[in-house]
Amino acid sequence: MKNGAIVMKMARVMTQVFVLIFLLQGVHSRTSRNKSNIAKPGQNLASPPVTLKKIGLNQVVVDNGIIQVTFSNPSGLITGIKYNGFNNVLNDKIEDRGYWDVVWYEPEKNPQTDFLKGEKIDIINQTSEHVEISFSRTWTMARRGSIAPLNVDKRYIIRRGVSGVYMYAVLERLKGWPQVEMDQTRIVFKLDTTKFDFMAISDNRQKVMPSDADRNINNGIAAPLAYKEAVRLMNPQNHTLKGQVDDKYMYSMESKDNKVHGWISSDQRVGFWMITPSDEFRACGPVKQDLTSHVGPTVLSMFTSVHYVGKEMNTAYASSEPWKKMFGPVFVYLNSPSSSDPLWTDAKRQMAAEVQSWPYDFVKSVDYPLHHRRGTVEGQLFVTDSYKSKSKLYAEFAFVGLALPGQAGSWQTENKGYQFWTRADKRGRFAIANVRPGSYSLYAWVVGFIGDYKYERDIIITPGKEINVGPIVYEPPRNGPTLWEIGVPDRTAAEFNIPDPDPTLLTKLYLSNANPSQDRFRQYGLWNRYSVLYPRKDLVFTAGVSDYKKDWFYAHVNRYSGKEKYQATTWKIVFNLKTMIKTGNYTLRMALAAATNADLFVRVNKANSNPIFTSGLIGRDNAIARHGIHGLYRLYNIDVQRKFSELAKEMRNGAPVMKMGRVMTQVFVLIFLLQGVHSRTLRSESNNAAVTVNTSGGKQVVVDNGIIQATFSNPAGLVTGIKYKGFDNVLNARIQNRVLIGEKFKIISQTSEQVEISFSKTWDTSRRGSTVPLNVDKRYIIRRGVSGVYMYGVVERLKGWPAVTMDQTRIVYKLNSTKFDYMAVADHRQNLMPLEADRNLTDGSAATLEYKEAVRLVKPRNKLFKGQVDDKYLYSMEGKDNRLHGWIASEQRVGFWITTASNEFRTCGPVKQELTSHVGPTLLSMFTSTHYAGKELNTTYASDVPWKKMFGPVFVYLNSAPSHDLMWTDAKRQLAAEVKSWPYDFVKSVDYPLRQQRGTVKGQLSVMDSFKSKSKLNGEFAFVGLALPGEVGSWQTENKGYQFWTKADKMGMFTIANVRPGTYNLFAWAPGHIGDYKYEREIIITPGKAINVGSLVYEPPRSGPTLWEIGVPDRTALEFNIPDPDPALVTKLYANHPNAPEDRFRQYGLWDRYKVSYPREDVTFTVGVSDYKKDWFFAHLNRRAGEKKLQATTWKIVFNLKQVSQTGNYTLRMALAAANTADILVRVNEPSSKPMFRTGLVGRDNAIARHGIHGLYRLFNIGVQRNLLKVGDNTIFLTQNRVTSIFTGVMYDYLRLEGPSGAV
Repeated sequence: MKNGAIVMKMARVMTQVFVLIFLLQGVHSRTSRNKSNIAKPGQNLASPPVTLKKIGLNQVVVDNGIIQVTFSNPSGLITGIKYNGFNNVLNDKIEDRGYWDVVWYEPEKNPQTDFLKGEKIDIINQTSEHVEISFSRTWTMARRGSIAPLNVDKRYIIRRGVSGVYMYAVLERLKGWPQVEMDQTRIVFKLDTTKFDFMAISDNRQKVMPSDADRNINNGIAAPLAYKEAVRLMNPQNHTLKGQVDDKYMYSMESKDNKVHGWISSDQRVGFWMITPSDEFRACGPVKQDLTSHVGPTVLSMFTSVHYVGKEMNTAYASSEPWKKMFGPVFVYLNSPSSSDPLWTDAKRQMAAEVQSWPYDFVKSVDYPLHHRRGTVEGQLFVTDSYKSKSKLYAEFAFVGLALPGQAGSWQTENKGYQFWTRADKRGRFAIANVRPGSYSLYAWVVGFIGDYKYERDIIITPGKEINVGPIVYEPPRNGPTLWEIGVPDRTAAEFNIPDPDPTLLTKLYLSNANPSQDRFRQYGLWNRYSVLYPRKDLVFTAGVSDYKKDWFYAHVNRYSGKEKYQATTWKIVFNLKTMIKTGNYTLRMALAAATNADLFVRVNKANSNPIFTSGLIGRDNAIARHGIHGLYRLYNIDVQRKFSELAKEMRNGAPVMKMGRVMTQVFVLIFLLQGVHSRTLRSESNNAAVTVNTSGGKQVVVDNGIIQATFSNPAGLVTGIKYKGFDNVLNARIQNRVLIGEKFKIISQTSEQVEISFSKTWDTSRRGSTVPLNVDKRYIIRRGVSGVYMYGVVERLKGWPAVTMDQTRIVYKLNSTKFDYMAVADHRQNLMPLEADRNLTDGSAATLEYKEAVRLVKPRNKLFKGQVDDKYLYSMEGKDNRLHGWIASEQRVGFWITTASNEFRTCGPVKQELTSHVGPTLLSMFTSTHYAGKELNTTYASDVPWKKMFGPVFVYLNSAPSHDLMWTDAKRQLAAEVKSWPYDFVKSVDYPLRQQRGTVKGQLSVMDSFKSKSKLNGEFAFVGLALPGEVGSWQTENKGYQFWTKADKMGMFTIANVRPGTYNLFAWAPGHIGDYKYEREIIITPGKAINVGSLVYEPPRSGPTLWEIGVPDRTALEFNIPDPDPALVTKLYANHPNAPEDRFRQYGLWDRYKVSYPREDVTFTVGVSDYKKDWFFAHLNRRAGEKKLQATTWKIVFNLKQVSQTGNYTLRMALAAANTADILVRVNEPSSKPMFRTGLVGRDNAIARHGIHGLYRLFNIGVQRNLLKVGDNTIFLTQNRVTSIFTGVMYDYLRLEGPSGAV
């Protein structure tokens, strides 16, 4: 930590500090770097200048010393890219290997492909830093029918120090030109077929690929399937691919995710990537699916296509309609680290850098508005659905976008203009940045609700304009309450029953990746599995009985009856109505995720009656055949007259029937809108399978209860995997750690109800210096019907073992970094979070601050975080409140939580602050640490003192619900259930006493302060606890034993239950009173013993009456002036939520606000005039006097005495809430006199830097001799004398001046 670091010098070579971690997923994975002469965009490293030269009449070569690109002249095709030992990464055996094309046709004519070849070259810009060249052509009527009626300007940019090529094109049609259809616009690269063998399009979708020759169906190498793009590999060159299916549509992706994809040459260790930093020039919204890379090896940048939409997309350009659009820039990036994994990691990092740089500042086209020429739209979207909630709901994570003006939902098929999309946050707030000038409609749709939203007014963007549409409200279609529902309104069929593929038609990539359930639909031939599952009878779904995840097939398709014949299918929904409405009708809401050549009939109760609804011929998105789990979204609102329902005399007769007469349609059905699904609570999971343990793998142990499946390394005992709800592993499987490794595995208990397993190791002196001197027994418990894992550890030291210091003991979980995006530690401390990559200092994503844990987010992936500070200490919490925290995977709707049912194994009392969860995504269960306490905490274990302690159990809980709020609420319910169950009755360790083996202490605490009250005061809401015997207040630094704390009631009555047997002191402190209480006798707990200590009286330090006081004696500085943060260093979480005053101190850099509030003069507090809430700064620290200079500060307390006692002295009570390497000097009336009191070097709790409003509590009782005081105004000077760091200082809790005991 800059300036504030505690420096440790090693006095001996073998001195060690051991950190205990029961479970930690991951050392930092190795990341890749560009080659030494490769810069990120905008960098100017020592690299050669960019040069351009013409070779003969037909070629132009641009070279920047990293890549050399050859263009055909004047066609503007890329014919060669030289890079890192490759003379040409493209396939130089074919002519068309780096090109643009458009598929076009005039009405009633056949489609043609135009390669958009240029006819004129222009050098737009040429410097040593940057070359931009243009290949253009102009269309005239004389060329009608031969090429697409377009003016074309293709541009390429190569920059100094940049390992790639930027490319874009401006296409234009003038008014009066012939009408034309343009179904596809794209860029295509064909790579060297002999070298590029590995394809990657996402973290979990990458593999060694077949060659183009492996797809040859003419020589028996491949077999044809239902359509030409799909083949079965019969005799591929790589025999591991034999029998699998290859189809380019298997690698499609939604636009919002289609940011980087490409190929790797494994032998040459070279990657070729297509990076798309913005979707503004793409069509049909954020979830339009399109092709990426595929066998060839081929790399595509798809700008427009009818894939997954069909001809409902507006691809017709009328003669009377002028049109102009710029496609791109996109960036072709080449890299060459050391292996295939780092190549992909580096490509993602490069993509992130490109996204952060958008809009680029180096593009020379007049059709490309720079940042200052664009606008912003922001607002907040709510949903009103009176049948879900009486109040407005936040449209959490809604998709909100701008597109050409049209009807609600028209963005799905809009193809000609620009679109700009974002996702709202949890509270429905959104900001759409960098919008091109123009006229737009604002559209939205919300997961969890049906239908589309459109803002009532057009949005007119002009350069630099910022528009705030304010709160806007979407009212989804709704006529009445929900009677039943099938599915989830998320515009996909992913939640339904997606069958296993035909074993002879597998694509193994989607069986073996990190999240196979997520990609189950990406298998060939799933449509034919309907005939296998329903060979004779069609699907019947009974509302309230059937489970749509199992019983509703993902696609309503025809049944194959053999010999290329198909049968129409009729699905039934059976439901029961207990009562009938007398007036009004019912409504069936039927939302389709996709449709292809379908015709749906809906009938009620009579299967052969006239349909109450027919869809007519709908859909050409072909999503089923092309492995898409959705295509175009459609919503049908179908009136169901009550006369049909009156026919329902029995449950089976109450079934609406849907009959389909065409092939391939995908449906999910919602009736009467949707209500929130209740989240599942403790032990209520529907799966009640027996618990099983499998050790057959040798190196791993797998425990499964049908809800979760936990995998442990054997015998190390690390949790390497947790499978839950479609997650193959909720943990980050890419990282590993090797800490507190077990050496022996043992099954402690195994029944159908519960499995408890142990991973242990035994220490001896031969291991000295290599492992921590501890015997370790790590235990895990999985129970039937319980959605989680209990875990604890018993650690032991024997007498005679070497002395050791152990500063930290914890459990750590590192979660899947691509899925878990939302963190919650308290009701009002939860938010979407930045990524670990957003904290990267080396690539400019983040900027350094005063210490390494804190960074300013400069280029985060989510621009809402831009400029904010992230620091794991922002999320710390006191032990008494630190019972539940965790992360949520928003898209998967899965929560991962650490619940702590008891604090008995934690240290340093109920208000010791500690870390919780933080960016990673990381979860911690902290048992011991020096955080917020420093080395005053007793972390040294002597050689002659044996020690043993059990940490835990804690409970890792997983849940699933439709929203963040429901998951958090459910997790809190789970915590309450765990607390109620403590001590658990299922733990098998002999070191864990059960309830009957524990004891209880009760009593009543009163406070006697004769200068406050003549009678005893109730010790209301006092903290009362048991800890190892020690001095008054020693519990604050006690680290080795167990502690048991409670809060007294308003009368001071207290009960401390479930206390482990042992010898304790009883300690207490009462808010509103200074000092600490300790009961005079030790408390000895034996099994089953109940001790009543009766009435206890605490007499706080007091010498005389209060003359004045500053603050509230509550052991924090919370009541003092906590300034607003630097606007450039805000963490908005603590600026926006309803309890902001409670958390004002949780902002970075508040220490530097002292010099803003007090630029020259220090605090002067005048008793009787000043208000400590406004006039007493929360921390007494140094003032910055320059970049690296600090000044000591002296605060003044001015007070008036009408008289000075002639007998007895005065007392200053100075209570500190925190101290960090401070030295406070106290003087009276003479600022230059010798201090009458000095604290000396005090504290190392670092609470100021770590956003803690307190650290360790200290009370100084300072005698003030009467001869130092005078009648009239007096001044006490408090000087913070050490200037070693900006974090050096104290936080005061409370100050009080008392007169002599006889003073009036």
